[in-house]
Amino acid sequence: MQLRSGIILVCFFFFLSFSGMAQNSTIDSLKHVVNTGVKDTSMVINLNDLSREVLNIGDINKAHEFAQRANELATSLDYKRGKGYALKYIGLTQYFQGKYLDVLNSWTESLKEFESINDTIGMANLVNNLGAVYYSQGSNVRALDYYLRSLNISEKLKDPLRISSALLNIGGLYAEMGSYDKALEYYNRCNDFKEELKDPQLVISYLMGVGEVYFKKGLYDEALYYYQEALSSNDKVASRADILIKTGRVLLKKNDIEESIKYLNEAYNIAQLNALQLDEVQALYALGEAYKYKDITKSIEVYEEAEILAKRIEANDELRDVYKGLSSAYALNQDFKKAYQYKELYVAKKDSLFNLETDDKIRGLQFDFDLEKKEDQIGLLEKESEIQQLKQKRQKSVILVSLLTILVVFISAVGLYKRYKFVKATNLIIEQEKKRSENLLHNILPEETAVELKEKGKVEAKKFESVTVLFTDFKGFTYFAKDLSPEELVNSVDYYFSRFDQIMEKYGIEKIKTIGDAYMCAGGLPFPTTDHPFKVIMAAFEIARFIDETKRNTGENVTTFDIRIGVNTGPIVAGVVGIHKFAYDIWGDTVNVASRMETLSDPGRINISENTYEIVKDVFDCKYRGEIEVKNRGMMKMYFVNGVKDQGFLDRLQLKKTAV
Repeated sequence: MQLRSGIILVCFFFFLSFSGMAQNSTIDSLKHVVNTGVKDTSMVINLNDLSREVLNIGDINKAHEFAQRANELATSLDYKRGKGYALKYIGLTQYFQGKYLDVLNSWTESLKEFESINDTIGMANLVNNLGAVYYSQGSNVRALDYYLRSLNISEKLKDPLRISSALLNIGGLYAEMGSYDKALEYYNRCNDFKEELKDPQLVISYLMGVGEVYFKKGLYDEALYYYQEALSSNDKVASRADILIKTGRVLLKKNDIEESIKYLNEAYNIAQLNALQLDEVQALYALGEAYKYKDITKSIEVYEEAEILAKRIEANDELRDVYKGLSSAYALNQDFKKAYQYKELYVAKKDSLFNLETDDKIRGLQFDFDLEKKEDQIGLLEKESEIQQLKQKRQKSVILVSLLTILVVFISAVGLYKRYKFVKATNLIIEQEKKRSENLLHNILPEETAVELKEKGKVEAKKFESVTVLFTDFKGFTYFAKDLSPEELVNSVDYYFSRFDQIMEKYGIEKIKTIGDAYMCAGGLPFPTTDHPFKVIMAAFEIARFIDETKRNTGENVTTFDIRIGVNTGPIVAGVVGIHKFAYDIWGDTVNVASRMETLSDPGRINISENTYEIVKDVFDCKYRGEIEVKNRGMMKMYFVNGVKDQGFLDRLQLKKTAV
């Protein structure tokens, strides 16, 4: 988890500026200009520069204020480049505040402004930024798509700074996915630009990235070399503690205990002095590991300090490792009761994190699904072209027949009769092909989105304030799938998902996508409604009943499974991703929580969040499960839906649907 967040920070500092920290005199000078100057395009530029410089010294609120002023002035002047940069800086302030939905909106709008004036530098900048957002949210495939687009644009511009930024991001992404040789390939391409740029932050990012790859590959001498090179090139407090920890970690692997402890103590002192709490926890954990070889009492003492801090800042990955270290340390100290207690805590924390991480990896199968849909989309566009050609051919034929009619009446009469039959047959073919093309497009996208895509050639992202998201997942699917033939596996998945599609159509719920054995849908879009939580839960009951009936009356060549269902209600952003393929999708914390509701559900049960429960509690019979720990969210209240309390209310919903 630390690798992901570290790379994102490097990425964003590249986007801001490579000139270093702004001096107070520069900020004062810019403030004087914006307070006394004329409100023209130069004022927009100065406001954007001021937002950037203030953000570089860490004043996020002021940076947002100046960027917002730049955006308002640029809008009134219709100054598109200034508006694009203002939206970019607004997005940066929102990113550092953790408002990822707002970041996506701001940067999508910024990219649109740069595209409207064909500003390739701005476009390269923004697609890299958008890749970083998707990366920070765990969507590696989309992140890679945006990073590669940024690299392609930057190479056409021959811009060494942006090329290096994209290469570092792609290398870090491949390193996290375990493709170490691919990661080194992209990292080493940065060497072509080191002498030209002479930028210390670029050099440090390169050295740290390569060092981490070698560490993961078990090549500790090579890793130590790159970490120590980074240490000698770095003078920034925030990253120095991280480099010292990584260096101490390598030295421990090389059994140089004393040197390892020296580096780790220095890292701990820097982290504690500068309130870098995550680095502080990681330094304490590494010290606990090192002291196990020297002083077991000291090791336990350091581990316990790390445990307290990790709980306070909710560093769950680090807390899991601390539990494991304490179990091992108490066992070495002959205190087997405490060793067993911490072993139990470690296993529970490990299982919790493993389930969530596995769920994220399954969602990563979206890449294969998108490739298939891309091929379908290409075929659809080719079909549209064929239809247009048929229309043009028909128009020319009608003109020709009209001229012939004037010259020879008899021949024209015969020709008109034959042409009438031809036109009728052609129109029938055109209508059939057009209907097939539209059906294919509507099968991929919601109707409103398909219409917008056909009219404008693209779809703008939209925010919905209230949508109910449902996830399903088959228990033990991977275990059963390994023993099934490809035909049996496809037949079983198709059998279930075809029925799920019918249920979604019945209740007016939008199917979003399937990933492996997971099924995702949402109520309340593309047209906002107020009854979506009730209809989604009614659909969930039908899914559960269908699964139960299938276990009693199994179809031919169909494998039976238990199913988990999770539901959450809240705001989302919806839109179409990609430039050559079109895949309708939704994003936001609401989606993540719905996925966690499914993961933490029981087989055959419908698990809903507190948000959904507050809306439906008077209509459905719900059982409170208590507060359950959810990754990155802490403790969350959850409820099982057992049945219906107010059937009359649900009947009225059905009547309303029939009337529509």
